[in-house]
Amino acid sequence: MKDKNVLMYQERIGIAIDKLAKEIYNIASRVISNPTVAFRIKNPETLQKKMRLLQIPDIFLIHDIYGIRIIVESVKEAYMILDEVSRVLPGQLTLDYFKNPKKVQCPDGKTIQFLKFVALRNNALFEIQITTKGRHAVNEAQHEQYHRMKYHQLNPQF
Repeated sequence: MKDKNVLMYQERIGIAIDKLAKEIYNIASRVISNPTVAFRIKNPETLQKKMRLLQIPDIFLIHDIYGIRIIVESVKEAYMILDEVSRVLPGQLTLDYFKNPKKVQCPDGKTIQFLKFVALRNNALFEIQITTKGRHAVNEAQHEQYHRMKYHQLNPQF
């Protein structure tokens, strides 16, 4: 059974995540051939923790309930896709972790590198990350560690 917040979000955005990911794939394919596009819906438990931690009362202020990642060969391709996404979709680049890598509080000291574009559809925000194949695995590992530390303060078992 789905969380009521996620159901409200899906009703407002008006499209299933897989169909939206296909649209994003089509946009990226205008610029490069065969981009990889991955997607996920934020876990309802993590969503609740994020809302409590950041004291955000409205589900529609969360920008990453739908998360889509475009994986490309090079940083140059990432910026090319960003230009096309920016041209086609309402939204904006909110973070450039290629120019300013995100340092997370992890023992290995590695950084997260990607572009984060927050888009809008039917008054619902969603996040598009654009990264390289070389950075994708590192980003995933760092993100997992970051979340464990971030949400540990709300639930020590997390």
